Amino acid sequence: MFQYVTVFALFLCGINSQTVHEGNCPDVPVQENFNLRKFAGVWYEAERSYIVFEEDSSCTKHTLTAVSNTKLNVLISLIRQDGQSDLIHGTATLNDKPDEAKFTVDLKLGPRHFSQPTPYFALEVVNNEYASIWSCAQIDPLTYQEFSIILTRSRNPSKETLKKARNVYKRNNISWEEVQKVDQNNC
Repeated sequence: MFQYVTVFALFLCGINSQTVHEGNCPDVPVQENFNLRKFAGVWYEAERSYIVFEEDSSCTKHTLTAVSNTKLNVLISLIRQDGQSDLIHGTATLNDKPDEAKFTVDLKLGPRHFSQPTPYFALEVVNNEYASIWSCAQIDPLTYQEFSIILTRSRNPSKETLKKARNVYKRNNISWEEVQKVDQNNC
Protein backbone atom coordinates (compact mmCIF):
# COMPACT_ATOMS: atom_id res chain seq x y z
CA MET A 1 0.00 0.00 0.00
CA PHE A 2 2.80 2.45 0.92
CA GLN A 3 4.31 1.87 -2.51
CA TYR A 4 1.08 2.99 -4.25
CA VAL A 5 0.76 6.09 -2.04
CA THR A 6 4.37 7.03 -2.82
CA VAL A 7 3.86 6.55 -6.57
CA PHE A 8 0.70 8.70 -6.45
CA ALA A 9 2.54 11.42 -4.47
CA LEU A 10 5.38 11.35 -6.99
CA PHE A 11 2.84 11.70 -9.80
CA LEU A 12 1.19 14.72 -8.19
CA CYS A 13 4.45 16.45 -7.34
CA GLY A 14 6.02 15.32 -10.57
CA ILE A 15 3.53 17.25 -12.65
CA ASN A 16 6.38 19.69 -13.15
CA SER A 17 9.46 17.56 -12.78
CA GLN A 18 10.91 14.10 -12.79
CA THR A 19 14.02 14.93 -10.73
CA VAL A 20 13.45 13.42 -7.29
CA HIS A 21 16.06 13.25 -4.50
CA GLU A 22 16.31 11.85 -1.01
CA GLY A 23 16.34 14.32 1.86
CA ASN A 24 15.03 17.84 2.30
CA CYS A 25 14.96 20.81 -0.03
CA PRO A 26 18.18 22.74 0.47
CA ASP A 27 17.96 26.25 1.87
CA VAL A 28 19.16 28.41 -1.03
CA PRO A 29 19.36 32.23 -1.06
CA VAL A 30 17.25 34.11 -3.59
CA GLN A 31 17.75 37.42 -5.40
CA GLU A 32 17.93 40.33 -2.96
CA ASN A 33 16.06 43.58 -3.60
CA PHE A 34 13.85 41.85 -6.13
CA ASN A 35 11.63 44.12 -8.23
CA LEU A 36 8.65 42.30 -9.72
CA ARG A 37 7.83 45.07 -12.21
CA LYS A 38 11.37 44.98 -13.66
CA PHE A 39 11.17 41.19 -13.80
CA ALA A 40 7.99 41.37 -15.90
CA GLY A 41 8.29 41.18 -19.66
CA VAL A 42 9.35 38.56 -22.17
CA TRP A 43 11.76 35.77 -21.25
CA TYR A 44 12.92 32.82 -23.37
CA GLU A 45 13.81 29.42 -21.95
CA ALA A 46 17.44 28.73 -22.79
CA GLU A 47 17.97 25.57 -20.73
CA ARG A 48 15.89 23.57 -18.30
CA SER A 49 15.77 20.33 -16.43
CA TYR A 50 13.01 17.93 -17.40
CA ILE A 51 9.51 19.37 -17.03
CA VAL A 52 6.64 17.04 -17.93
CA PHE A 53 4.29 19.62 -19.43
CA GLU A 54 7.06 20.99 -21.67
CA GLU A 55 8.32 17.60 -22.88
CA ASP A 56 9.61 17.63 -26.48
CA SER A 57 8.73 21.29 -26.97
CA SER A 58 10.66 24.17 -28.52
CA CYS A 59 10.44 27.95 -28.82
CA THR A 60 9.31 28.26 -25.17
CA LYS A 61 8.62 31.87 -24.26
CA HIS A 62 7.32 33.30 -20.96
CA THR A 63 5.38 36.55 -21.09
CA LEU A 64 5.02 37.95 -17.58
CA THR A 65 2.66 40.85 -16.96
CA ALA A 66 2.60 42.63 -13.61
CA VAL A 67 -0.94 43.05 -12.29
CA SER A 68 0.20 44.37 -8.90
CA ASN A 69 3.42 44.70 -6.88
CA THR A 70 3.07 41.06 -5.82
CA LYS A 71 1.40 39.26 -8.74
CA LEU A 72 2.18 38.42 -12.36
CA ASN A 73 -0.01 36.94 -15.05
CA VAL A 74 1.96 34.20 -16.80
CA LEU A 75 1.59 33.14 -20.41
CA ILE A 76 3.90 30.39 -21.63
CA SER A 77 3.89 29.78 -25.36
CA LEU A 78 5.64 26.81 -26.94
CA ILE A 79 5.62 24.57 -29.97
CA ARG A 80 5.00 20.86 -29.49
CA GLN A 81 6.98 18.20 -31.36
CA ASP A 82 4.06 17.76 -33.80
CA GLY A 83 4.33 21.45 -34.76
CA GLN A 84 1.24 22.56 -32.84
CA SER A 85 1.44 25.76 -30.79
CA ASP A 86 0.36 25.61 -27.18
CA LEU A 87 -0.41 28.29 -24.60
CA ILE A 88 -0.27 27.76 -20.85
CA HIS A 89 -1.90 30.40 -18.65
CA GLY A 90 -1.32 31.03 -14.98
CA THR A 91 -0.22 33.37 -12.24
CA ALA A 92 2.89 33.91 -10.16
CA THR A 93 2.37 35.42 -6.72
CA LEU A 94 5.18 36.60 -4.48
CA ASN A 95 5.27 34.91 -1.09
CA ASP A 96 5.31 36.92 2.17
CA LYS A 97 7.93 39.61 1.37
CA PRO A 98 7.49 41.66 -1.85
CA ASP A 99 11.25 42.21 -2.28
CA GLU A 100 12.07 38.51 -1.81
CA ALA A 101 12.11 36.50 -5.02
CA LYS A 102 9.99 33.54 -3.85
CA PHE A 103 6.83 32.78 -5.83
CA THR A 104 3.95 30.40 -5.92
CA VAL A 105 3.25 29.66 -9.56
CA ASP A 106 -0.15 28.29 -10.49
CA LEU A 107 -0.41 27.09 -14.11
CA LYS A 108 -3.57 25.78 -15.72
CA LEU A 109 -2.49 22.50 -17.32
CA GLY A 110 -4.25 20.00 -19.52
CA PRO A 111 -7.69 19.99 -21.12
CA ARG A 112 -9.43 20.33 -17.76
CA HIS A 113 -7.02 23.04 -16.62
CA PHE A 114 -5.61 20.98 -13.77
CA SER A 115 -3.76 23.26 -11.37
CA GLN A 116 -0.83 22.44 -9.11
CA PRO A 117 0.58 25.47 -7.23
CA THR A 118 4.36 25.15 -7.28
CA PRO A 119 7.12 27.08 -5.48
CA TYR A 120 9.53 28.97 -7.74
CA PHE A 121 12.63 30.81 -6.55
CA ALA A 122 14.47 33.46 -8.57
CA LEU A 123 18.01 32.72 -7.41
CA GLU A 124 19.63 35.44 -9.48
CA VAL A 125 18.12 37.93 -11.87
CA VAL A 126 20.02 40.24 -14.17
CA ASN A 127 16.94 41.86 -15.69
CA ASN A 128 18.38 42.72 -19.09
CA GLU A 129 20.16 39.38 -19.44
CA TYR A 130 19.13 36.24 -17.51
CA ALA A 131 17.18 34.75 -14.61
CA SER A 132 18.24 31.52 -12.88
CA ILE A 133 14.99 29.96 -11.63
CA TRP A 134 14.72 26.96 -9.34
CA SER A 135 11.83 25.04 -7.83
CA CYS A 136 11.98 22.66 -4.92
CA ALA A 137 9.06 20.97 -3.18
CA GLN A 138 9.04 18.43 -0.40
CA ILE A 139 7.14 15.32 -1.52
CA ASP A 140 7.24 13.64 1.88
CA PRO A 141 9.62 13.77 4.89
CA LEU A 142 12.23 11.73 3.01
CA THR A 143 12.16 13.03 -0.58
CA TYR A 144 11.94 16.24 -2.59
CA GLN A 145 11.60 17.13 -6.24
CA GLU A 146 13.28 19.98 -8.05
CA PHE A 147 13.74 21.55 -11.45
CA SER A 148 15.68 24.47 -12.86
CA ILE A 149 15.11 26.87 -15.74
CA ILE A 150 17.43 29.45 -17.24
CA LEU A 151 15.42 32.30 -18.71
CA THR A 152 17.07 34.88 -20.96
CA ARG A 153 15.88 38.12 -22.50
CA SER A 154 17.41 37.04 -25.81
CA ARG A 155 16.07 34.11 -27.81
CA ASN A 156 19.68 33.06 -28.50
CA PRO A 157 21.85 34.20 -25.57
CA SER A 158 25.62 34.36 -25.63
CA LYS A 159 27.74 31.56 -24.19
CA GLU A 160 28.93 34.01 -21.53
CA THR A 161 25.34 34.73 -20.42
CA LEU A 162 24.59 31.01 -20.12
CA LYS A 163 27.82 30.41 -18.19
CA LYS A 164 26.90 33.12 -15.65
CA ALA A 165 23.38 31.70 -15.28
CA ARG A 166 24.65 28.11 -14.84
CA ASN A 167 27.20 29.22 -12.23
CA VAL A 168 24.32 30.28 -9.97
CA TYR A 169 23.26 26.63 -9.62
CA LYS A 170 26.83 25.44 -9.20
CA ARG A 171 27.53 28.07 -6.53
CA ASN A 172 24.44 26.90 -4.59
CA ASN A 173 25.13 23.15 -5.00
CA ILE A 174 21.90 22.66 -6.93
CA SER A 175 21.64 19.58 -9.09
CA TRP A 176 21.91 20.25 -12.81
CA GLU A 177 20.73 16.78 -13.83
CA GLU A 178 18.79 16.09 -16.97
CA VAL A 179 19.39 19.61 -18.25
CA GLN A 180 18.48 20.16 -21.84
CA LYS A 181 18.94 23.08 -24.20
CA VAL A 182 15.64 24.52 -25.38
CA ASP A 183 15.52 24.83 -29.15
CA GLN A 184 14.79 28.46 -30.01
CA ASN A 185 15.41 28.18 -33.76
CA ASN A 186 12.76 28.58 -36.45
CA CYS A 187 10.33 30.17 -34.03
